[in-house]
Amino acid sequence: MLKKSVLALGTVLGLVLSSGTALAAYPEQEAKIVVPFKPGGATDIIYRVTSGGAEKTFGKSIVPVNMDGAGGVKGARFVKGAPADGYTLLAGHDFLLTTYHGKLADFTYTAFEPVCLLTQTPNILVTRNGLPFKDWKGLIDYARANPGKLSVTYSPSSTGTLFFDQIFRLAGLDKSLFRVITINGTGPQIRAILGGHADIAMGNVPSALSYAREGKLSMIAVSSEKRLDACPDLPTFKELGVNFTYATNRGVFAPKGTDKSVVDKIAASYKASLDDADVRKKIYDLGSVPVYMGPQDYAKFLAGQDAMYSESFKK
Repeated sequence: MLKKSVLALGTVLGLVLSSGTALAAYPEQEAKIVVPFKPGGATDIIYRVTSGGAEKTFGKSIVPVNMDGAGGVKGARFVKGAPADGYTLLAGHDFLLTTYHGKLADFTYTAFEPVCLLTQTPNILVTRNGLPFKDWKGLIDYARANPGKLSVTYSPSSTGTLFFDQIFRLAGLDKSLFRVITINGTGPQIRAILGGHADIAMGNVPSALSYAREGKLSMIAVSSEKRLDACPDLPTFKELGVNFTYATNRGVFAPKGTDKSVVDKIAASYKASLDDADVRKKIYDLGSVPVYMGPQDYAKFLAGQDAMYSESFKK
């Protein structure tokens, strides 16, 4: 009996030691971070920049893999079902909340381990060329005088949904004044603006600034606290009398159950990336702001965002 107990204890100790060794050796191979949107958009670019910087501390490659579909849900579902070994990560943002509260997904951010917040990207209201106004006041006056003539495009249950709901509400505009054209993805929405198929959309510096500089569309206002360095002539909504700030919050997530030491290793690698002056400059040039939060602070931040979206989508 004593011999069996000793053998059992030895087995348990062996498993603990081997597990500890495995975790201590992490990472032993490259990791992939699933970007659940098409290549070339703000989300894709930001994760390529930050993941490239994180590799130096991580010790292995962190490879972005695009897996778009269903407003981010397809890629998120893939990561949700992946092994919790730290080798499959999710490039996540507010879509984890909007798709859940908009009833497009049956899971939310709590289905993952929050690793870290990376950036916040203020959003910009853009309009197509050829409209009979060039600024926010002109847009409001025209919409009120011509109900149903202006079209606005956004994805269902998306950050764009909340963006326009809040702006119109705070400006005293009834949403029924606008026709809604449902288009998935910022890139396709901007293309619809460029092609004259929609009048108003939500963009950002990566998706809209170059076209604005070329005179192919107009940027009306940005939802940041202060003007962006990338476009200093663009007013904030606050300057225009609309008390509205709103950003897309991008962070890293791991499958539920990922060991804390692994989560901490990933978080530390991305923190080191954001501390790099070259990475920070690239992020600022993209019209985004580096904002690091570790696992615990990020979880608290997400809980607050979840409450905001829950309330907004009830309206």
